[in-house]
Amino acid sequence: MSEISQPASPAQTPAPAAPPRKKSAVYIDGFNFYYGLLHERPDLKWLNLQRLAELLRPDDDIVKVRFFTAELDANKPASEKRDRQKRIWRALSTQPKLQITYGKFARRERDCLVHTCPHKQSYWALEEKQTDVNIALAMVRDLTDLQTQVAVLISGDIDMLPALEEITRLKRDLKVVVYIPAPEEQLKHRRHDEFGRFASVVKPIPEKYLRLAQFPDKVDNGKGGFIERPAAWPPPTPPAK
Repeated sequence: MSEISQPASPAQTPAPAAPPRKKSAVYIDGFNFYYGLLHERPDLKWLNLQRLAELLRPDDDIVKVRFFTAELDANKPASEKRDRQKRIWRALSTQPKLQITYGKFARRERDCLVHTCPHKQSYWALEEKQTDVNIALAMVRDLTDLQTQVAVLISGDIDMLPALEEITRLKRDLKVVVYIPAPEEQLKHRRHDEFGRFASVVKPIPEKYLRLAQFPDKVDNGKGGFIERPAAWPPPTPPAK
């Protein structure tokens, strides 16, 4: 009996290769972020900013996360707020892609703007200095040093617009994304036109990512010890179902 030949299977077309991941750097305005999202949420303060960046940009090749901040109560002999701040800094320093850049506070005289003040009054307040300049310099340098293709700014400060204008002038194919650190409900009432031509790339930061990016209660310090979550920052409760 002769054998019946089977028809040849059609050649399978290989799946198209995934597009290369774009190299991105993330720039976090520390105090803008803190007062926008964390100031009244101690349960979210034990936050791994590198992990947050990865959640926000899952399709990017994140090469650097730059966190810009300043020390609280620097002139006080003791400060629980400063102790907690330094503890989260130590935890952040365990993340390989994260780098902290320090600014400083300066005392500045301001006029009272409360309309009920019977007389014009002045007061002294602390103001964070150097952060805007430090972020702008880092953005420009990273275009060359890191060959970034995406610049991710986490800040609601419109004073950063000139820096965004400059880096897109220097590299016209650079993609810019801006995440505003504020509750999503508040962003609905904010005028997008204040961000100029970058209004279309402004995004919120979902709270679920803040919850997912929490450090464990004990962070391995890489030296045989642990950095513990401050007792004043309890873990977040699971969201209601």
